[in-house]
Amino acid sequence: MHHEYATAMNNVATLYQALGRYGEAEPLLEQASKIQQRTLGHDHPHTVASLSNLATVYEAMGQSERAKAMQSLVAQMKRTWEEKQRKRK
Repeated sequence: MHHEYATAMNNVATLYQALGRYGEAEPLLEQASKIQQRTLGHDHPHTVASLSNLATVYEAMGQSERAKAMQSLVAQMKRTWEEKQRKRK
């Protein structure tokens, strides 16, 4: 699948999230992040955005531990991406 398809999935999931339909948002965000990891890379900003949205959904669903773990992963991925960008300059 193409990364633009994953971006569209993320957008639909974000709409579900805004509507409070977290159970429908969760699998879309999981699938979107997997596609983005495969096509764009583990620490690409689009991948990180989907995982950050997923952390927000976990928090809204009352899954605080999962949300915290995902937020930690997102923070690490952002640092890795920023380091790669600095090295390219």
